[in-house]
Amino acid sequence: MTNVPSRRLHFLDGLRGSACLYVLLFHASTVSTPADSELSTWLRILCQWFGRGHYSVVVFIVLSGFSLMLPVARAGADGLVGGFADYLRRRSRRILPTYYAALVVSIALIVTYNMLMARQGGRAVDSAALSTGSIVSHLFLVHNVKFDWAFRINGPLWSVATEWQIYFLFPWLLLPLARRAGMGVMTVVAYVLGSLPFFLLPPNDNFFWACPWFLGSFAAGMWGAAIGFSPKYEGSWLRERAPWGLFSWISFGLVVAMVAGGYADKWPYPVAHFFPSLFAFCLINACVARSRQVGESSSVLLRIFGSRALVYVGGFSYSLYLVQHPVFRLSEKLASKFNFGADGMVLVHLLVVTPIVVALAWIFAELFERPFTSGGILLPALSRRTPREPRPVPNPQR
Repeated sequence: MTNVPSRRLHFLDGLRGSACLYVLLFHASTVSTPADSELSTWLRILCQWFGRGHYSVVVFIVLSGFSLMLPVARAGADGLVGGFADYLRRRSRRILPTYYAALVVSIALIVTYNMLMARQGGRAVDSAALSTGSIVSHLFLVHNVKFDWAFRINGPLWSVATEWQIYFLFPWLLLPLARRAGMGVMTVVAYVLGSLPFFLLPPNDNFFWACPWFLGSFAAGMWGAAIGFSPKYEGSWLRERAPWGLFSWISFGLVVAMVAGGYADKWPYPVAHFFPSLFAFCLINACVARSRQVGESSSVLLRIFGSRALVYVGGFSYSLYLVQHPVFRLSEKLASKFNFGADGMVLVHLLVVTPIVVALAWIFAELFERPFTSGGILLPALSRRTPREPRPVPNPQR
């Protein structure tokens, strides 16, 4: 088998885009109105299958671990390439500007809605969203330590805080552990350590809302990068002969069986989230293995996740993830005045609001995400000016 060259792996963007589109459908179909129970049978079934947004967040975390480990694995290094300061600078540039922009926009939407409701004598959004503790904790990305803060301003922001905290554990805990005990042991230990609060602390204080077991999902992504690209796995069974495609189908079947059998709502969260973590781990390894064997253009799997549409969505998936929830919740509050009913509300979200959210997210990404990553096309276009003749200098003697 030939080595995969050090180029951009487009299927990673496609996987991000796919996961983000599922989260989009999750938020579009999650309508919190009194008429929820009145959904027609087919829409209720559809919403149930779109109702596992957390599973896509698991995929994001596994992809994050893979992406951050990739340069380390390719370099055959045991630590961060470029040092901790450079690593933190790059992570901050990638995550923080877009996050803070989404935070400001979300707060502005809440304030605007409250002002409109005050004028009309309606009910404002829960004032706790704008409390000092809520805002300050969001500013320092620690809002996931308290349930009352985690989802107040913009629901999906909780996962940004969890991932941001994992970024610090990556060089100071996970990499040293992998160096001493191996990637497999590191992954198991990370999942166990992350799950301990859930099982050892009281139910209302076990940080179930922050999903600390995502540390294990992140570690699984790291292991996947090492399997695919680290010199230590050259010639190993995991890289050369493991049937990752088959493993992907089996793990996907386990996820479907868990949801269809109702176990997803009965099992503890760390257990239920293990299966989508396993699926993401196997799927990424399958994509890497196929790119080694036949190349991207000859693999159906890579043609799907490497398609231009999914890769393009993946390019602004972070913005799409951060923008969608407040827009859907605002549209829900506004549309509730028209008495659409449960079916009508879901269909309005899916068919009308969803395209609007995608368009707004693209604009948001052009303004607040891409200028800090690969650049964009909107700001340069807006900054262009038609050349004009210079104005005459006024004659002071006139």
